[in-house]
Amino acid sequence: MVALVVNLALATWLFVSAFLLPQSTATSWNALIVSVVVAAIAFLAFAAPGRPGLRYANTVLAFWLFGAVFFLSHVSGWTVFYDVLVSLALALLSVVPPLHRRRGESPPEPAHAAG
Repeated sequence: MVALVVNLALATWLFVSAFLLPQSTATSWNALIVSVVVAAIAFLAFAAPGRPGLRYANTVLAFWLFGAVFFLSHVSGWTVFYDVLVSLALALLSVVPPLHRRRGESPPEPAHAAG
């Protein structure tokens, strides 16, 4: 649940920043598209918690957002700063395993060595 909220907060910031911060057309569209995809992945990952691949899709988006800082023209240094900050937060959140389980889920069985 925490990951969902943080991902949605990051997606919301990206979406809003496309309109609030001075951006080129390319960076504005990039922020809009990445924000919608991050939000969609967050909801899908919440609905299907056993699919870690969805989490790693946000890692790819984080690398994309970070790379866009170098490949797309930016109008403002603040846009670069926020894109780097959001991409680092997305990457960190996507590679850290969930800290809690859903209610009713049993803990994973320990692996015993066959003897």
